[in-house]
Amino acid sequence: MSKIKEAKRSMLQMMPAEGWMVVCTDKEKDGTPPATTRVPLFAWAIVRAMNGKTASTQVTGLFMDDEGQICAACWSKGFVRYERITPPEQPPSPGQ
Repeated sequence: MSKIKEAKRSMLQMMPAEGWMVVCTDKEKDGTPPATTRVPLFAWAIVRAMNGKTASTQVTGLFMDDEGQICAACWSKGFVRYERITPPEQPPSPGQ
């Protein structure tokens, strides 16, 4: 029987992330400003990370990279921030 490494991170819950993007930058080359890339998120995930015997919980956005791999934004190289691309819909006012 093969041994399976203990996971350092585990996903606890997911929900859709419609209207959100992750903003990343590439490394600077020869003094030029870094290129900024925006990629749509498809979900938010609550992730538990283990560091030895200590656990922490974090929310991260999930996106697909150029190779079709699912990536957690906050642990991706060059991660800068999240951006909302569409304003949230306002519920109708009473009486309308």
